[in-house]
Amino acid sequence: LEQLLCALCTPICKEFGIDLQQIQQQTQEQVHLNQPQPQPELKGQGFSKEVCRSMIAMLDKDNSGGLGFDEFKTLWIDLRNWRAVFRLYDTEGRGAIPAHSLRDALHSAGYTVNAHVLNVLAHRYGSSDGYIQFDDFIMCSVRLKTMIANNEPLENLERELQLNS
Repeated sequence: LEQLLCALCTPICKEFGIDLQQIQQQTQEQVHLNQPQPQPELKGQGFSKEVCRSMIAMLDKDNSGGLGFDEFKTLWIDLRNWRAVFRLYDTEGRGAIPAHSLRDALHSAGYTVNAHVLNVLAHRYGSSDGYIQFDDFIMCSVRLKTMIANNEPLENLERELQLNS
């Protein structure tokens, strides 16, 4: 994902005088993680349509159905942070984190949720084998960020997730 986005964005960024490597270094300095070393590159097929739509909806403030450069930059930084957190908790290298590590992973990503919300998230985004795939972790993070950004109470998230389950 990172290589694809870099390949697509580098020519555009150069036109505007933006140095992606400088942004990348700033992003790495902003991620404060306190767990084991991250695993190598994640394996997968990319994001599902649902996750892509949710990411765009999360940042599409003008309801244009797309992202401007600043919105894209925000998404890029969030994805890098969430990916770093996910890698940190994917200690088995299977491209999934154990559902029991969700609280710590979300905390490392900057979110604090109560036990009930955590339980609902683990059931909604976890699989029957007790793991949360990368795609689902991103979707969970997007949903939490959206709720927080819109100042919605977490009770609405609980209700919504229970209805969708």
